[in-house]
Amino acid sequence: MASGVTSQSSARWRPVTGHRSRLARRAPSRVQTAERTVAPSRPIASTQQRGEVVLDVQDLKTYFFTYDGVVRALDGVNLTVRRGETTGLVGETGCGKSVTAFSIARLVSEPGRVMSGKITFRGANLLWGLEKEAKYRRVAKSNRVKVSRSFRRIKAANERLASVRGRGIAMIFQEPSAAMNPVFSIWDQVGEALLLHRGIEIVDGLLAADRAWGESRGLLGSDVEYSSGASEIAHAGGGHAATTAAIAALVHAALAGDQLETRAAADRLGETVSLPTLAPEAFYTVRNMGMDAELLRRRVLRSLRRVPLTRMQRNYLRLRRRQMVLDAELGQVSFREMKTGKPFRFQRRAIQLRKLRSRLRGSYFRFWGIRRRVERPLKEETFWRVVQALEGVRIANPVQIARGYPHELSGGMLQRVMISMALSCEPEVLLADEPTTALDVTIQAQILELMRQLRERVGTAIVLITHDLGVVAEVCDHVNVMYAGLIVESAPVGELFRRPLHPYTQGLLGSIPRYDHPEKELTSIPGSVPNLISPPPGCRFHPRCPYAMPICKERRPESLPQGEDHTVSCFLYESPAEPAPAEPAAAPFEPSTVEPNASLPRGVPRPV
Repeated sequence: MASGVTSQSSARWRPVTGHRSRLARRAPSRVQTAERTVAPSRPIASTQQRGEVVLDVQDLKTYFFTYDGVVRALDGVNLTVRRGETTGLVGETGCGKSVTAFSIARLVSEPGRVMSGKITFRGANLLWGLEKEAKYRRVAKSNRVKVSRSFRRIKAANERLASVRGRGIAMIFQEPSAAMNPVFSIWDQVGEALLLHRGIEIVDGLLAADRAWGESRGLLGSDVEYSSGASEIAHAGGGHAATTAAIAALVHAALAGDQLETRAAADRLGETVSLPTLAPEAFYTVRNMGMDAELLRRRVLRSLRRVPLTRMQRNYLRLRRRQMVLDAELGQVSFREMKTGKPFRFQRRAIQLRKLRSRLRGSYFRFWGIRRRVERPLKEETFWRVVQALEGVRIANPVQIARGYPHELSGGMLQRVMISMALSCEPEVLLADEPTTALDVTIQAQILELMRQLRERVGTAIVLITHDLGVVAEVCDHVNVMYAGLIVESAPVGELFRRPLHPYTQGLLGSIPRYDHPEKELTSIPGSVPNLISPPPGCRFHPRCPYAMPICKERRPESLPQGEDHTVSCFLYESPAEPAPAEPAAAPFEPSTVEPNASLPRGVPRPV
């Protein structure tokens, strides 16, 4: 056996069949075949059936500059995400999974900085201009590094990335209580995301419903009294016969007390008036109104009053739509800049000038009395869209929750609110950082099913960060095993569970119970994740690995292919006939970003 491997550790961990390792050649009698873990029953998609690459991460490095030294949280992460697939990211706490998601979305807070690498989203490099955002200089007689930031360039980068976040890349945060603002209601925060990323769709829906109502010579005028609502329904005819029938069916279902039929009747009413958000409003309005038919009719008529718009409200909505279109055009210019690597200053300035003219043209809408009146249809529509989003994550009383504040909700409820905010934008890439940690088993299954439906309907690519290997086996198509800021193994989910190659992956799978071997004793990986201020040389897992060899301490293993779309970073699978160059000394920052006259830490070679 290699040095550092005891008989006790070799009894716990056994390498799988097919090792091309020095360990197997030196002591074949000590190597045994591993017990195969039960693989998921669903088939693995072939390479021809897989979607296009929508997110490609290459050699991503993220460091945190602390008083104790430079923490190399990510030190060369490579990740590929395909459209319509769920990619799992697993590993122990402190391996860098959440930092990977924050780095992809460019949300790493101080004192962290994305140092280098390439993040390609739909052909655009999200790290374009990164090298000009900050400079680094070592503090004399210490391990600290001083970071000089260019806030103007950082602000410009954030403005460019605003065109990607939300509809392009959305994120479900691990700590919803820290991500939600305690002074704003749930409706304000979720509605802000809806207006920012789907505002044109919301305004178009309101204007289309108003046109449909006007073409059929609306049932309700702006001056209709609530007391005459019953007579208006009784004498309605012509184009509003369908509306009258839908209202009568809704009242009849509410009087009967059938919740399912009441919701179906409310949905039909929303379809009749070409405003789907009227369905939840009508349903929750009549659900607890008692058995008075006349009162139910008046309440439904009151809900219908927001469908027809006044002339001033139409003008305001058209102005808001023009501003949203200009924002979308500015986002397209920013995306082209990241895609081509060239700034488009004249196009950007022209759009900003048009935005200024549009803002000045609608300055009279800013007066308090006028603004409150013209904003009412948009606010009401946004509120009921938020209610629909909360219904999608199985919240029992979404109207009350939407009007509440984050401190009034439990951790699980806040987690579902965060999930609804991310899913409501229908993003192309969803970064889910342990989305089901604070949820019970039944709600967890519903949320995973909701994410699966979003993936099938929209083609969303999901990056699922979790500790639950059962969830990985159930929903993931591809799995990346992460350790100490590096991807150590990447494989399709069935292949990884059938044939785990890296010793760390084998240790993770050996620590979970098996239903086909209930008597099997669970194992644990000795030690803990190393301190990333001074990580171990060579392979970062060698202090905990039972198969460690002298070469593991000398240089870092390369990612080696071990089958179709299966790679592993381990010297156990490297042929001795393929020598690799020695690994250079690790630097706390990229030499290309250091000032020429700056002093470097000990052991870091000065760039030529």
